[in-house]
Amino acid sequence: MMNPLEGPMVIGVGAWIAYLIAVAGSRFAARSKRLRDHPNHRSSHTQPTPKTGGLAIIAAWLAGVFVFGVFSGSAQITSHAALLGVLALCALGVGLADDLFDMSPLWKFAGQFAVAGLFVAFFTPLQGAPVPFAGYAELGFVGVFLTVFWFAAFMNAYNFMDGANGLAAGSAALAMCGFCVIAAFSGAPFAAACAFLLAVALFGFLPVNLRRGRLFMGDNGSQAVSFIIAALAVMAANASEGRVSALVIPVIFLPFLFDVALTLAHRAIRRQNMLSAHREHLYQLIIRMGASHASVAVAYMAMTALSTAAAILMLALPAESQWLAPAALTVVFAVAAFAVYRRAYAAGLFADGGHSQSPASQPISDRAQQAAE
Repeated sequence: MMNPLEGPMVIGVGAWIAYLIAVAGSRFAARSKRLRDHPNHRSSHTQPTPKTGGLAIIAAWLAGVFVFGVFSGSAQITSHAALLGVLALCALGVGLADDLFDMSPLWKFAGQFAVAGLFVAFFTPLQGAPVPFAGYAELGFVGVFLTVFWFAAFMNAYNFMDGANGLAAGSAALAMCGFCVIAAFSGAPFAAACAFLLAVALFGFLPVNLRRGRLFMGDNGSQAVSFIIAALAVMAANASEGRVSALVIPVIFLPFLFDVALTLAHRAIRRQNMLSAHREHLYQLIIRMGASHASVAVAYMAMTALSTAAAILMLALPAESQWLAPAALTVVFAVAAFAVYRRAYAAGLFADGGHSQSPASQPISDRAQQAAE
């Protein structure tokens, strides 16, 4: 086993290696002409852009986790690092297949459920969760179904939100920094180290993604990154025996989950196809009304930071009252969403019944934004 001084040193070395690989890999991928995302009528970019950023992110994270696992001095940590790395590669494969072959939603769901099932088989499903007014409850066999559902739901939600430069990667990087602190002080050191290394890898990717969108993480990145986050949420909750509440990651990523849930509900009310592509997420509406990608990304990072603070404060509450944190944040986000929807309706962004607009019928602010990119 490592002594108290060796642990931070090993993680620090792994973090430097991860950062250097992320930076170098992202710059190389940005210059590559392979696997490019060609703009269409739903795109907010105008030039073919590589979408292999996920390969650089996951390669960097795997390198850091490899160093951590090999030099940890713990057979259990080495085993967990190896298994989690393999499963992350499987999630990367699901996303890469979608990038290459544009899979149908059914096949994509199948891949996500398969990876989630492998996690449950190799690790332990969620053991317990806080229940409103009842306290901490052991889940038993229900935990298996809840864990698989959590993986599929979060992987899709994160993928839906990966549509603006720096939004998904920047928010996840900040979220993992906050989660690292929570896990480290709550008895889940393995999850804390993996979260920190993922944050470092994402920070290495951001310079080529946030400002000018020279590189996208693609579905390969969004699926792998979201899988790792979902896995760490379950592992931390189990390892800490509930001290890292199962609600921590959902609360931290509530800006994402709220956006996706509200968009799906709004489209369902209007009887739109729930699986068809669209540009009606809150962040997409804000961009279509003239905001820059960078400003929207920073806004979501700020909301993620707010949610992270709420998650930390939530842990001071008894289990039966922890639902108050996501409830309060939902009210705050709902007020902001109402203002966005009001402006979007006034601008005619929903006038087409939810179908994608042709360039000629887009609002002037939307066309101006695309021309500026």
